[in-house]
Amino acid sequence: MLQEIYINNFVLIDELRLELQPGLNVLTGETGAGKSIIIDALGLLIGGRISSDYIRIKEQKALVEAVFDIKHNEEARSFLEQNALLDEDELLIVSREISPGGRNLARINGRTVNISLLKNLAVHLLDLHVQHEQLSILRPEMYLHYVDSFAPDSEDVLVQVQDCYQHISILKKELEELQADEISKAEKLDFLSYQIEEIEKASLRKGEEEELSSLAQRIRNARKLWQGSQRMLDYLYNGPQGHNAYDLIAISLDLCSELSEEPFFAELQQKLEEVYYLLQDQSAQIAAYRDSLEFDPGRLEEIEERLFLINKVKSKYGGSVEAALDYLEQAREQKARLEKQQFLRESLQKELDDWQEQYYAAASELSARRREGAKTLQELVKKELVELNLPHIRFQVKLQEEKEPGDSGLDKAQFLFSANPGEELKPLSRIASGGEISRFVLALKKALAQVYQVPTLIFDEIDIGVSGSSLTAMALKLSQLAASHQLILVTHSPQVASYASQHCLIEKQVVKGKTSTSIKVLNESEKIAEIARMLGGDNYSQLTLEHAQEMYTQAQNKLGRTQ
Repeated sequence: MLQEIYINNFVLIDELRLELQPGLNVLTGETGAGKSIIIDALGLLIGGRISSDYIRIKEQKALVEAVFDIKHNEEARSFLEQNALLDEDELLIVSREISPGGRNLARINGRTVNISLLKNLAVHLLDLHVQHEQLSILRPEMYLHYVDSFAPDSEDVLVQVQDCYQHISILKKELEELQADEISKAEKLDFLSYQIEEIEKASLRKGEEEELSSLAQRIRNARKLWQGSQRMLDYLYNGPQGHNAYDLIAISLDLCSELSEEPFFAELQQKLEEVYYLLQDQSAQIAAYRDSLEFDPGRLEEIEERLFLINKVKSKYGGSVEAALDYLEQAREQKARLEKQQFLRESLQKELDDWQEQYYAAASELSARRREGAKTLQELVKKELVELNLPHIRFQVKLQEEKEPGDSGLDKAQFLFSANPGEELKPLSRIASGGEISRFVLALKKALAQVYQVPTLIFDEIDIGVSGSSLTAMALKLSQLAASHQLILVTHSPQVASYASQHCLIEKQVVKGKTSTSIKVLNESEKIAEIARMLGGDNYSQLTLEHAQEMYTQAQNKLGRTQ
């Protein structure tokens, strides 16, 4: 609900603060007093275009600010939360600021936002009905929602349709990706098979490269190594008797044995025995190493060819044997997945067929219920039109099948309207605003009162061109609509003003040659006096005043608000 509006330096308004009430808030005043200025200011709060003419004192900024109570407005709260604009307070502050240079700022709860975001928020806050402008309630994308609100037990079926549609969308996307892959699948499989075969043929083994590199180096140095090993073996073990280390140690052991009575030599004998056996063992290892050395040039060529192959595979698949073996495993897995895609595609298609079958069954049931809802809504609007003395207006809710299934089912709703007998029914979106369309919108809003969740409805002279019993019927209908919505209404009609919960008088004054607009909230006696002025002009008679009193009392009696 709109709690308060503050306007500063705007057109003819120096400064104005107006607190609004639940129910029917009426704005009246003489022609040219500035009632439309209030509407223009409210229009800025829903994202309306600015004009430099809005600034009263050109050197100062103009400001329009509104406070909304959103405690029970779940849609607005959800929108604010999604955009990180929700405060813990149950109040929402929206403002537009116009600078002298033409620059303007929009703020939501003190944070600067773009106009697009402000407009998207505004549809959850208020609906501004101005002559010659399109209305939020007549947005075609909302029609199906209105029908669903009257369709019996449709909510659960709609949820089922939406769930099926979501699954269908996901499965279709997966199938499309698979089908796109099918084009290059054969090429991928051929390439993967080539890579796998190349790595497998290399028969890579961890550590092999290091072993072969060492062996190749040994072969290249084989003669030098063999000669060194042989000389070492001669010095240690194989040399002429008595001239190698092994024999000399053996001689020393014999001497220690002869002198073993002396503890020193007994201990030395033990240590020399260790050296003796160590020489024997090391000599055997040296001999084995010497015998392992190869001088065959053909063997070296084989090793170098093997190392070349290993390096070739390494360079293509990761830079190391380990990386190449990891790549081999990944390639095998990818190949297996590609080979299974055909089976996966068939499985996904079957799943898609099952979900589509469920979707069409639920959507068909939803369509049947919507036909009932459309009929109910159509009859309700007709009833409201009759009560507004507009029985000749024709209204039809037409359900058509969508070209493509959607998350709301198979239906598209159209609201068709004809203002005069014999005229063709036309979509509401193609009907220009006028007196009868205004009353039709009132009938529609009244019929949708419990469904149309925008809390504040603003009407600018909706009663223009309406008189007599039709005007009385409209006034009563507005008061009934005000039971479920906050209404802000600019009117010249005393009948409508009689039903006001709050009556505000817009006045224009000229002080020292400067014109300004002000607003005053009227008490009961002032309300009656203003209704009298609306009936008879500024110089109304006592009889007109009594008529105004009677009109006011009757209206309040109908509302159960007799003083």
